[in-house]
Amino acid sequence: MRPAVPVWRLLSPAPAEVLRRFPLPPLAAQVLWNRGVQEPQEAEAFLSPDYHQLADPFAMKGMEEATRRISRALAAQEPIVVFGDFDADGVTGVALLVQSLRRMGGKVEAYIPHRIEEGYGLNREAVERLAAAGTRVLITVDCGISNAEEVARAQALGVDVVVTDHHHPPPVLPPAHAVLNPSQPGCGYPFKGLAGVGIAFTLVRGLVRAGVTRNGMRARELLDLVALGTVADVSPLVGENRILVALGLETLRRTERPGLRALMAASGVRQERVNTGTISFVLGPRLNAAGRLKHAVLAYRLLLSESPEEAAVLASELDALNRERQEMTMRALERARERVLSLPDDVPLIFLADPDFHIAIAGLVAAKIVEEFHRPTLLAEIGEGVSRGSARSIPAFHITEALRECSDLLERFGGHRVAAGFTLPTAHLEALETRLQALAREQLDTVSLTPVLALEAEASLGELNWDLLRVLERIAPYGVQNPHPVFLCPRVKVVRARQVGTEGEHLRLTLSDGRLACDAIGFRLGPRIAECTPGCYLDLACTLSASSWTGEERLELQLRDFRPARA
Repeated sequence: MRPAVPVWRLLSPAPAEVLRRFPLPPLAAQVLWNRGVQEPQEAEAFLSPDYHQLADPFAMKGMEEATRRISRALAAQEPIVVFGDFDADGVTGVALLVQSLRRMGGKVEAYIPHRIEEGYGLNREAVERLAAAGTRVLITVDCGISNAEEVARAQALGVDVVVTDHHHPPPVLPPAHAVLNPSQPGCGYPFKGLAGVGIAFTLVRGLVRAGVTRNGMRARELLDLVALGTVADVSPLVGENRILVALGLETLRRTERPGLRALMAASGVRQERVNTGTISFVLGPRLNAAGRLKHAVLAYRLLLSESPEEAAVLASELDALNRERQEMTMRALERARERVLSLPDDVPLIFLADPDFHIAIAGLVAAKIVEEFHRPTLLAEIGEGVSRGSARSIPAFHITEALRECSDLLERFGGHRVAAGFTLPTAHLEALETRLQALAREQLDTVSLTPVLALEAEASLGELNWDLLRVLERIAPYGVQNPHPVFLCPRVKVVRARQVGTEGEHLRLTLSDGRLACDAIGFRLGPRIAECTPGCYLDLACTLSASSWTGEERLELQLRDFRPARA
């Protein structure tokens, strides 16, 4: 199988009379138009995200029951346990709820299961231990929606369960005291894309709206955690998520949390420059490394640490775990990629199973395979009797629904449209692959298996200027469903080309359109230097950014792709 080559698709231009109504550079107005913003007043709201634009928390189904029960537990000092997932979304959500409920006077503890020993979600043994220890209210974060049996057991033992989860709901919901999931049937909450930490934050907003004493706590104190979990979980950065992450980044840039300051110091991050990329590629992986290789409680302790000394030790440990995780991922990716390259091009789904695919990094490797080959990908760690795996997919193939159609072969599964986890008897691996391949052949065709690089608009080098960049910075934060704008720059001349970075993996170009010259960097495009002979003309797919060189900021293009210019 060959790596997938994206096709370029130039988005339709907005009507000229519409663009003229926006007091913005035309390219910026076009970018907003491409995101559904068609009027100047809508643009102002989009460019200035505000906390008060969030919906009423009581529009979320189950909020009345959840806040009433938790309020009663707070008043009566009943023991509350917050039970969360071991990834960054779950850990930030647990930290947020524990911090909030303790400030509200609650008797609250956290429970985060061990990834390898306990697996994802609620488990019967943990539920029974917590009930025996006197827990009266159990609040899940980023899990629980698929744990009907475990929730029923908790309720039978006298523990009231409040499920907060954003994963795809099964046909039958767990018999909890309350379920908070905006995707559940009958939920009127207008935004369905909240991460687990976002739903936890909405619960806190509901408690405040219900009159629970905050003891001086302000919502903005929690938004750094919301931004971390939302971005790390690759949630769509539109609607309420865009508001929460934009405000959360402001909080992160001035956070006083010893743990986050120590983590940024350990990873070489300048706090005032934190953005979504920092979370995705630096902070999030370090928080996730704890749960992948040791225990997520390390990341939880870091987030709530009040001691700079303790925080520095924990941050150093997470940094070391992340380096180990990177090495494991690289080795597994090399092994997986060799097998994928040997597959026929017409295979619609990639299914790899191997005893050496450690479950802790299976999802990371699957995501890399999807990025390169644009196929739904499942990686399973083969066990003696039971195997576990992670799946990543493309938008055209709902991986969790596909697994649901194979549920008779699985012990447990759960996830989203493009990401899922699963456990099954090892004897069922071959049958699962056969069934999934058949589903993929039914649902996918050549078009859906070809990645698309969407181009916002055609632009000259002169239009990619500081005025445009300032507006683009306000259209951020960028991520899923609000991608960094990519522009088409046609027929640009290559003045100079060179490889940079370790072993020349990156490409540095000096470009000219006959009027202006500029620099461009193409990360991981170094091997294509032979296509950039000085004097040749290229069509560029690029983004606009600013780089700092010797203390001076200068505009720079970042190449996403290029091709020979059309005559």
